[in-house]
Amino acid sequence: MVYYLRKFVYFFVFFILVYNLPNHKVNAKSEIVLGNKEAKITIIEFASMTCVHCAEFHQNIFPKINEKYIKTGKVKFIFRHFPLDKQALFASILIKCAPDDKHYDFIKLIFKTRAKWISGEEQFIQKLKNVGKMGGLAENKIESCFKNETIVDEIIESSSMAEKKFNISSTPSFIINEKKYTAMSFEGFEKVLDNLIN
Repeated sequence: MVYYLRKFVYFFVFFILVYNLPNHKVNAKSEIVLGNKEAKITIIEFASMTCVHCAEFHQNIFPKINEKYIKTGKVKFIFRHFPLDKQALFASILIKCAPDDKHYDFIKLIFKTRAKWISGEEQFIQKLKNVGKMGGLAENKIESCFKNETIVDEIIESSSMAEKKFNISSTPSFIINEKKYTAMSFEGFEKVLDNLIN
């Protein structure tokens, strides 16, 4: 029931906000994966792009996890979108518009500029467009992505799977080798990951 309500709300907001944009076909992208795909440990993060705790994780904790565990091949990290509001939905769409090798760069950029674009009920789409252009996307491509139903449906389906399979209801949430965790300090991640490695 939560899934269908969310889907209805997202699509209603989606079409109200972008009905007057040019309509072009844009392919939805697959999920964002960093690190060794054959790693013994997998971290799946579910994040909303308007979530302050998600932004804090990516600015302060993720870089340490990346250096110690992802770049060394010990951990595969998967980022999945779990938008909690319409601003987060459009930010997720913008990330999926970026080239494959720029997805994580866009996550960092959107979290870094979060305070600038989430303010303003009517202006956030234009502000997100400006963020996208800062990242190197052309405005017509951003507009095309914002009207792409396939991308929206992919994000909503991923959120539905997270709710059903992992009982995700807040962000950030982490699944580490099939076990659910909420936000932790870097030391908390270290304890969990080192136990799995050893």
